[in-house]
Amino acid sequence: MDVDLSIMKIYTKTGDGGTTSLFGGKRVSKSDLRIDTYGTVDELNSWIGVLRDQPVNQSRKEILVEIQDRLFTVGSILATEPGNTKVKIPSLLETDISFLEKLMDEMESKLEPIRSFILPGAINQFLLAM
Repeated sequence: MDVDLSIMKIYTKTGDGGTTSLFGGKRVSKSDLRIDTYGTVDELNSWIGVLRDQPVNQSRKEILVEIQDRLFTVGSILATEPGNTKVKIPSLLETDISFLEKLMDEMESKLEPIRSFILPGAINQFLLAM
Protein backbone atom coordinates (compact mmCIF):
# COMPACT_ATOMS: atom_id res chain seq x y z
CA MET A 1 0.00 0.00 0.00
CA ASP A 2 1.55 3.31 -1.04
CA VAL A 3 0.92 5.90 1.65
CA ASP A 4 2.61 9.27 1.87
CA LEU A 5 3.75 9.09 5.49
CA SER A 6 5.03 12.66 5.37
CA ILE A 7 1.45 13.93 5.76
CA MET A 8 0.34 11.49 8.47
CA LYS A 9 0.24 12.72 12.04
CA ILE A 10 0.07 10.77 15.25
CA TYR A 11 -2.95 12.79 16.39
CA THR A 12 -6.20 13.55 14.60
CA LYS A 13 -7.63 16.62 16.37
CA THR A 14 -11.08 15.01 16.15
CA GLY A 15 -11.35 14.23 19.84
CA ASP A 16 -12.05 10.85 21.25
CA GLY A 17 -15.65 10.28 22.25
CA GLY A 18 -14.96 6.54 22.21
CA THR A 19 -14.96 6.32 18.40
CA THR A 20 -12.36 6.11 15.67
CA SER A 21 -12.43 6.42 11.89
CA LEU A 22 -12.07 3.66 9.36
CA PHE A 23 -10.34 4.40 6.05
CA GLY A 24 -13.09 6.20 4.18
CA GLY A 25 -14.30 8.22 7.15
CA LYS A 26 -16.95 6.04 8.79
CA ARG A 27 -16.77 6.36 12.58
CA VAL A 28 -17.06 3.23 14.70
CA SER A 29 -16.76 2.46 18.39
CA LYS A 30 -13.23 1.80 19.59
CA SER A 31 -14.63 -1.39 21.10
CA ASP A 32 -15.82 -2.58 17.67
CA LEU A 33 -14.59 -6.08 16.84
CA ARG A 34 -13.01 -4.73 13.63
CA ILE A 35 -10.84 -2.29 15.62
CA ASP A 36 -9.86 -4.96 18.13
CA THR A 37 -8.98 -7.33 15.28
CA TYR A 38 -6.74 -4.97 13.35
CA GLY A 39 -5.11 -3.94 16.62
CA THR A 40 -4.29 -7.59 17.28
CA VAL A 41 -2.95 -8.01 13.73
CA ASP A 42 -0.81 -4.90 14.24
CA GLU A 43 0.51 -6.26 17.53
CA LEU A 44 1.43 -9.57 15.86
CA ASN A 45 3.18 -7.59 13.12
CA SER A 46 5.19 -5.73 15.78
CA TRP A 47 6.27 -8.98 17.44
CA ILE A 48 7.36 -10.40 14.10
CA GLY A 49 9.44 -7.24 13.67
CA VAL A 50 11.15 -7.98 17.00
CA LEU A 51 11.81 -11.57 15.91
CA ARG A 52 13.03 -10.42 12.50
CA ASP A 53 15.75 -8.30 14.06
CA GLN A 54 17.21 -11.08 16.21
CA PRO A 55 20.58 -12.41 15.01
CA VAL A 56 19.21 -15.99 14.88
CA ASN A 57 16.71 -14.88 12.23
CA GLN A 58 19.04 -13.10 9.79
CA SER A 59 18.66 -15.93 7.27
CA ARG A 60 14.85 -15.62 7.54
CA LYS A 61 14.65 -11.84 7.43
CA GLU A 62 13.16 -11.66 3.90
CA ILE A 63 10.50 -14.25 4.78
CA LEU A 64 9.54 -12.39 7.95
CA VAL A 65 9.34 -9.08 6.05
CA GLU A 66 7.04 -10.76 3.53
CA ILE A 67 4.81 -12.02 6.35
CA GLN A 68 4.77 -8.53 7.86
CA ASP A 69 3.76 -7.07 4.52
CA ARG A 70 0.83 -9.49 4.24
CA LEU A 71 -0.23 -8.66 7.81
CA PHE A 72 -0.15 -4.97 6.91
CA THR A 73 -2.48 -5.81 4.02
CA VAL A 74 -4.84 -7.65 6.40
CA GLY A 75 -4.82 -4.64 8.73
CA SER A 76 -5.55 -2.30 5.82
CA ILE A 77 -8.49 -4.41 4.74
CA LEU A 78 -9.87 -4.48 8.28
CA ALA A 79 -9.37 -0.73 8.69
CA THR A 80 -11.29 0.10 5.52
CA GLU A 81 -15.01 0.75 5.57
CA PRO A 82 -16.77 -2.18 3.88
CA GLY A 83 -17.88 -1.32 0.36
CA ASN A 84 -15.58 1.70 0.11
CA THR A 85 -14.12 1.71 -3.39
CA LYS A 86 -12.44 5.11 -3.09
CA VAL A 87 -9.67 3.80 -0.81
CA LYS A 88 -7.05 1.85 -2.71
CA ILE A 89 -5.82 -1.12 -0.69
CA PRO A 90 -3.89 -4.21 -1.76
CA SER A 91 -5.60 -7.57 -2.04
CA LEU A 92 -4.76 -10.86 -0.43
CA LEU A 93 -4.15 -13.54 -3.01
CA GLU A 94 -4.33 -17.31 -2.99
CA THR A 95 -0.55 -17.25 -3.50
CA ASP A 96 -0.19 -15.43 -0.17
CA ILE A 97 -1.92 -18.31 1.57
CA SER A 98 0.09 -20.90 -0.37
CA PHE A 99 3.31 -19.11 0.63
CA LEU A 100 2.44 -19.42 4.34
CA GLU A 101 1.26 -23.02 4.03
CA LYS A 102 4.50 -24.00 2.28
CA LEU A 103 6.56 -22.38 5.04
CA MET A 104 4.54 -24.16 7.73
CA ASP A 105 4.95 -27.50 5.95
CA GLU A 106 8.72 -26.96 5.69
CA MET A 107 8.99 -26.11 9.40
CA GLU A 108 6.76 -28.98 10.46
CA SER A 109 8.79 -31.50 8.44
CA LYS A 110 11.83 -30.69 10.59
CA LEU A 111 10.05 -31.12 13.93
CA GLU A 112 8.98 -34.02 16.05
CA PRO A 113 5.23 -34.65 15.72
CA ILE A 114 3.18 -32.43 18.02
CA ARG A 115 1.68 -34.49 20.83
CA SER A 116 0.34 -31.68 22.99
CA PHE A 117 -0.58 -28.01 22.88
CA ILE A 118 2.25 -25.55 22.31
CA LEU A 119 2.76 -22.95 25.00
CA PRO A 120 3.07 -19.31 23.97
CA GLY A 121 6.73 -18.54 23.41
CA ALA A 122 7.45 -21.95 21.89
CA ILE A 123 7.49 -20.31 18.46
CA ASN A 124 11.28 -20.20 18.79
CA GLN A 125 11.30 -23.99 18.32
CA PHE A 126 9.56 -23.48 14.97
CA LEU A 127 11.87 -20.66 13.89
CA LEU A 128 14.97 -22.64 14.76
CA ALA A 129 13.65 -25.50 12.63
CA MET A 130 13.48 -23.28 9.53
